[in-house]
Amino acid sequence: MRKICFSVLAIFTFQLSIAQALQINGELKNVPDNTVVSLIDGMANKEVATAKASSGKFVLNGNAEGPGVFVLSFSGLTQKIPVFIGNDHLAISGDLQNPTAIVYTGSVTQNIYQDYMKKLTPMMEPYFKTLSATNAAGSAAAKDSISKVAAKQAEDCLVAYGLVSADYLQSPVTTFFLFQYANIFPQVKDNLGSFYDRLSGDAKKGPFAAIIEKTMQSSGIGKIGSVLPDFKQNDINGKPVSLSSFRGKYVLVDFWASWCGPCRAENPNVVKAYNAFKNKKFTVLGVSLDQDKSRWLEAIKKDGLTWTHVSDLKYWNNEVAVQFGIQSIPANFLLDPNGVIIAKDVRGEELNRILANALK
Repeated sequence: MRKICFSVLAIFTFQLSIAQALQINGELKNVPDNTVVSLIDGMANKEVATAKASSGKFVLNGNAEGPGVFVLSFSGLTQKIPVFIGNDHLAISGDLQNPTAIVYTGSVTQNIYQDYMKKLTPMMEPYFKTLSATNAAGSAAAKDSISKVAAKQAEDCLVAYGLVSADYLQSPVTTFFLFQYANIFPQVKDNLGSFYDRLSGDAKKGPFAAIIEKTMQSSGIGKIGSVLPDFKQNDINGKPVSLSSFRGKYVLVDFWASWCGPCRAENPNVVKAYNAFKNKKFTVLGVSLDQDKSRWLEAIKKDGLTWTHVSDLKYWNNEVAVQFGIQSIPANFLLDPNGVIIAKDVRGEELNRILANALK
């Protein structure tokens, strides 16, 4: 009898472990044979599982610490598929060339994610286009006119988020979109606590909840007119460098990474400012959210970033970025010689303008 009970228990435990594993069964058109399909953890930026496709079919097996954002990538192809899953058995079918028509079954969080994308994307895409038009506008009057359109579109985006989130206040997917919106809309970032307090249950668990909570704890850090707290990290040679060692100079504390496209696009503007004012008590301290040291060093060399760089190579868990509540990059703080923040998140010619006025 003991042997029978043990066998039944072993079978139950085995079945439970299978049920708790992450599995993706894919059947997609336009995926060539022997294409390597990879599942990437979007937060940790690491590969979770791989498989080779045959006749468009593939099976990925792995484990997730909890529901979160993952990305399916396909070797030799540019298409990527984002999914929001935990240890689910997810089935994916459709055509890789027609991503909006792909069907997902087996994951509650992915269903919620799809609902958010369906309702928010039509609002967000016009908003981003308007922002681009604002930046490209030639005259102040044109910028002002387009900015008013962007402000109305932002209101519409927030209304849409409120309507969708009301149905999913216990879902970590809602926390993910709150995290995203806090990076995009100042109205959300400035009232993050109020938005977060509406959530409950699983929505207050996982990596995005942890980041939001740390951000709220550090909300007093980084305000213009305050002193940016001191920190210390290793430079490219493993030597500790402290922020306080730059006192007496204007310093741009620049958060970036080699893998961040917008950061790399902004680097020429930072280089221009550095070269123009480096002999007038101005410098830059780069804080990288990289994981791979060789890629970090390669980007520094390729982009001509000849100032001091530090990193703990912990990706989004970079201790300084967490301390200061950095949720998106590029991000920066411009400090005066006493370490007081005089500007933040400055871009393009704005940095040159501020420095020109400060260093007359």
